[in-house]
Amino acid sequence: MSATTGDLISRHEYHVELIDGREIEKPLPKKLHFFIQRYLVLVLTRLLPPQLAAGSELNVLTGGRTMDGRGEYVVPDVVVVDLDARYEDGDLAEPPILAVEILSPGQTIGDMFMRAERLLKLGTPRVWVIWPEKRKAWEYSGLPSSFELKEMTDVLSMFGMEVEIRLADMWAELDRKKS
Repeated sequence: MSATTGDLISRHEYHVELIDGREIEKPLPKKLHFFIQRYLVLVLTRLLPPQLAAGSELNVLTGGRTMDGRGEYVVPDVVVVDLDARYEDGDLAEPPILAVEILSPGQTIGDMFMRAERLLKLGTPRVWVIWPEKRKAWEYSGLPSSFELKEMTDVLSMFGMEVEIRLADMWAELDRKKS
């Protein structure tokens, strides 16, 4: 292996976010996070109207700029976007229709709620926060002056659409993956 190749490998980062002028590395997803993320993308893809798409780990520009002029961005675990959404250099340049944050080892539930609020302030109508290990889920919505956080026990829904994720089905799928 050449020194150049070694340098590239040693500098590889899974994924970073650029927030408040700082690069912040996202934790690597572990098993439960992976299976929830996969489940949501697959089910949402099946339920969404054809004009919308669900995917994971998309950079979402926040409108902020670093001192050197780079655009700041966050990376939700799952997003739903309109197929006609606007992008800049491959980064989503408008709020997603839905964002999902899934708790990973090394993060706190408070971290997830702060991430959700950042997405709501951008104009995302609804953010789901999911804690796979505890089998808990919340819907976060509203305007910056009056965010509403609700723990969900039955379904997660999309704002203004007949798209629902039954939590019992999601937890059952996760339980099948645990063995």
